[in-house]
Amino acid sequence: MTTGHPPPAVATSPTGSIYDLGYQRYDGPRLGRRGAITALFGHSLRASFGLGRGGRAKLIPIGLAGLALLPALVAVGLQALLGRAGLGGQEGVSSPIRYDTYYGYVETLIMLFVAAQAPELLGRDQRYHVLSLYFSRALRRTDYALAKGAALVTAILIVVLAPQALLFAGLSLADRDVPAAIARNVAFLPPVVAQALAISLLLGSLALALAAWTPRRAWATALIIGVFIVPPVVARIVLAVVPGDLGRAIVLLSPNDVLAGLNAFFFDRAPGPGTVARAAVPGPLYLATATVAIVCLLAVLVRRYQRIAA
Repeated sequence: MTTGHPPPAVATSPTGSIYDLGYQRYDGPRLGRRGAITALFGHSLRASFGLGRGGRAKLIPIGLAGLALLPALVAVGLQALLGRAGLGGQEGVSSPIRYDTYYGYVETLIMLFVAAQAPELLGRDQRYHVLSLYFSRALRRTDYALAKGAALVTAILIVVLAPQALLFAGLSLADRDVPAAIARNVAFLPPVVAQALAISLLLGSLALALAAWTPRRAWATALIIGVFIVPPVVARIVLAVVPGDLGRAIVLLSPNDVLAGLNAFFFDRAPGPGTVARAAVPGPLYLATATVAIVCLLAVLVRRYQRIAA
């Protein structure tokens, strides 16, 4: 098959051959900065689930995402069985697995997902010294940091919202009165989405702000897990030994407790027994703390990539 181009010139000699392949200018569309950001976001989102790589890269993210669906499957199956037996009541009565309690069942899985995938998104580019290639053209350093952050936040949103969507569909369709069940479950959508955004933004920005400082995946993962595990323990101890507002305010330094407080605030429910219930911090204060933390952590991430050696 001919391509319309002349064959490459060949120079031969007793010691070898030189092939003059030449260069052809790129005549396609130039998408510029926006196209570079979109491409990086899409690539990073796929990388968050190991897509486009080998099976081992997919094992942890897809495995954890699949495990996060199990409580929803159990709740839907239980609701269907109770409905067939004529014992099913309204949503939230027959099963402990509800919209407002779901995060408590999958909290550890989501944190493991974040701790594993945040270093994957940032560490490889530092480890293989390819940042200079990203920054040599239209993509700016701030664009790189924010595109990576948006990709991880979107990936966490998928992991958090997929079980809730399954729960919504199952509880609605398993009910004998489907239209009434849909109307009843729609009321839970605003707090579900608000809590999912809080989880994704707070955990994602925290993990990326930590992972940006080392190209070693194991070190970054261990650091992120430590930040998820240690503060709740410290908050529990301080709350038990320090009286007054100072002891209560310590829960605001624990990401887990902040998310638990936000969950109770968004769903307008009393928090379950534990540190958050004993602290009795007002819900709006959890929201303000999370907002300030997200902004500060994203600023740390952006600042890191403005000064990182490329």
